[in-house]
This record gives sequence, structure tokens and C-alpha cells, in this order.
Amino acid sequence: MSGRYRVLSELGRGSGSIVYLVRHQKLGEYRAVKCIKKEPEFTWKVREASILNRLNHPQIPRVYDLDEDDHYYYLVEEYARGESLEAKMLRSSFITLDFIFQVITETANVLDYMHHLKPVPMVYQDLKPEHIILGREGIKLIDFGTACCLGETGNKFQNYGTPKFCAPEQATGEQAGIQSDIYSIGKLLEELVYAEGNHHARCLMQIAGKATSPDLSVRYQTAEELLADLSVQMQSNNHSIYQRHLLTKIVAAGSQPHIGTTHLSISLTVYLNHKNRQAVYREKNTSRHMRNAVESGIFAEEGGLYRRNDFLGMPAYGEGVSVNAPNGSIEVLDYGSDLAGALAERADMLLFMAGSREWETGFADLAFERLKSEKNLVVIANYGGKQQARRYQEKYGQPVYCFPLDADPFEMTKEKESLFDGLLEKEGNEMYEYRNCRICPGEWSNTLIRGIGKLCGKWVR
Repeated sequence: MSGRYRVLSELGRGSGSIVYLVRHQKLGEYRAVKCIKKEPEFTWKVREASILNRLNHPQIPRVYDLDEDDHYYYLVEEYARGESLEAKMLRSSFITLDFIFQVITETANVLDYMHHLKPVPMVYQDLKPEHIILGREGIKLIDFGTACCLGETGNKFQNYGTPKFCAPEQATGEQAGIQSDIYSIGKLLEELVYAEGNHHARCLMQIAGKATSPDLSVRYQTAEELLADLSVQMQSNNHSIYQRHLLTKIVAAGSQPHIGTTHLSISLTVYLNHKNRQAVYREKNTSRHMRNAVESGIFAEEGGLYRRNDFLGMPAYGEGVSVNAPNGSIEVLDYGSDLAGALAERADMLLFMAGSREWETGFADLAFERLKSEKNLVVIANYGGKQQARRYQEKYGQPVYCFPLDADPFEMTKEKESLFDGLLEKEGNEMYEYRNCRICPGEWSNTLIRGIGKLCGKWVR
């Protein structure tokens, strides 16, 4: 094993096992290796390899190899890149109704696949937030050490599970079944509803209650039944992803060089990824800021893209180099002061950054004249200049946002979150029709986008 893989970091550990992130020395591919102690009380965990070998689903990690030496078994699996749902829930401000729907739907679909597996269905038995990884392609369900075939008996691991998410029949030693997994989905839904702090997800508690009923005749019989009720509830909700307008391209441009479009674009990319809406920053100017940052070595390379925590982006490679953004991602294009290039993109949203200092307003006025006919134009005043933002609003006759003073574009702050919440408020189909304001006394509504979660707007008056 040591000759084929290089250990990069520890991913986690449990009783009798440690999981490492490794890289294949020749292929350069990342893998997760679970090292299981060769001790009688832990060797049952090796059966996870045979379980994963039976499963073929895009949201279940593949198993590549099983090796051993004198002290350990080594289970080599696909590396599920991303953060756990448990970690995401600790930042509860990023849990939305749409996010809950997406996670529960994808998780239930994975379990439903296992429940209908032929020739013998399987039950997972240990569903909890730390076993759900949120990645660019959706969730990955990990850790199948306690999964078993339906009706399997005589194994001490059969009724394992985390007490908080474990069905009553498992806790009393009865045989686990499909409805035991349904119970765990219900508990997961319950936890997510509590984590969503704006009470918009309370409409889902009836579904969670039915899924966690101790009476098996009341509890959902299948994951399909639960998903059907969930879909009906979301369709009846005015702010659900069923009414989502798909935003695919956001362009940022400034009134002059060094006005802050790169800072704005990076911050917005970080915010969108925080909100579980995959976004990629693209450097479309000649500043080389992104390339210089990459050369500093603080980014992880991913096929021509570069990641730093919740940021994912690509520098300006120039002609002859093609790097594709992941399917379904929102592109945030940073055009600097190139207004012509920004207009040519025909973006879903055009963010115009204007300076707030006295000597910068003339450049802002000239740039606005070129951009004002764009129906998807959003004006932003930089440097936390609220007074100048109000002047722009009066002069331009449209809402003007205020970008706060900010030290690090790669870190999300409450001020930036509040700004982008307002920027992405979606209550209808037309822009600048109404706006909800949590800072200013006047209440209007804005409808720039649909589907990033129920957000509250901010308009500097």
C-alpha cells in the first residue's frame, strides 16, 4: 500500500479504524483509505468492501481495493470530496428550505435504490449528518459498515446505529427493515428543520412526524411515499425551487480600474458556494490577480480550477487553453473595468461597481450612461459608502446596494451575507418591482433570481 499511495491527511477516525486521504502515486487520483485494526472486535468492518461492491450508484462511493498487512486491513474507496452535512449545519445561517429539500430528496433516493436492490434489498441503518458529504455533484452517502441485506440475521452489527437517529425497533433489538431507514430520514429532516432559523421549513414537520412515528402502520412504508409528500408540500410553497429561475451567469464590471470588482466577484462566489449553489469565479480581465494568487500556493488545483475553502475559480489562461466549469454551476465573470466585454456577455445579472469617493463619482456617472439600458443591471457602491450610495440612487433612479468595508474576499462575513441575501432576493418574475428591506424603513421588493433560498433584501435609501 505504501508504495502505491501517498498519505496526505487524516479524514476521520472511529473505534478500530482511521480514514486517510491519499493520492495514487502513478495515477495522481485521490482516494480514501480506511485502515481497520486486525482485532476480533473490529474485523466485521471489512465486510463494507463486499457491500460497496454490490452497490452501483453515483452518490455511493466506489470501492477500488482491499489489502492487508500484519496489523491492518486497508479498504480503498472513492474519495467523497466536500464537507459533511454535520459541518454545514453548524453554520445554520446557510440552511434554507430549498437546501433541505435537495438534501432529503437525494438522500432518500439513495436509500430507495438500496431498498429495491435485486436480488436482495439492503438497509443502511446508520443515517446521520456526518455520513452525508455535500459535494459539487450533490451528496455522497459514506460509511456502509453497518449496512446489511434485508432479513439478514445473526450478526452483532445488525442493529447498530446512532441512538439519536435510530428507529425504536432497532433500539429494542428487533430486526431492522426499510421503515427503520425511513425513520432515520425523518429524524434527519427534523434536525434540518430546526437548523433553518427563519421558520420557513416548519411546513415540513408533518412529514418528519409521520416518518418518525413509532407505529409502523403510520410510518411511511417506502422512501417513495415520503418523497411524494415532500414534493406536494414544496409545490404548494411560494418560495420553493419548483418556481426557480435558473441563474447561470453573473458579470461584474467597475467604473474604473482598482475599484473592487475582483473583491466583489470572489466574495459572491464564496457566498453562493456557502449557500450550496455551486459557483465558479472566472478572471476575464488583465489584472492577473487570480493568477498571482494561485502562484502563491494557497490554492488546491482541480483540473485547471483552483479551490480555497468555499471558493472555486480559474485565472485568465488566454487563448488556446480551455477549462470547463462543472455542469450546472453559476459562473461569476470578473471583467474589471472592461465595460464593453461585460456588455457582450449578455449575462443573467450585470453587477456594476461604483466608487464612493468624491473623485470617483465622475467615472461612475460616465460608466452608468453606458450600462443604464441593461434591464438586469445592479448598481453597487464600494467602501461602505452609504451616503454616496443614496446619492447614486437619487441620481440613477434605481436601487443601489452598498458593499461593506472588507479585508478578505475569501471569508464570508455577516455584512457580506446580508448584502448578497438582498441581492439575490426573489419574490416574483420582474426586476426592481418590490424589495424587502431589513435595514431601511421603506419596504420594497426585488426579484433578481429564484432558487438560492428564501433571502431578505437590502436597499440603501
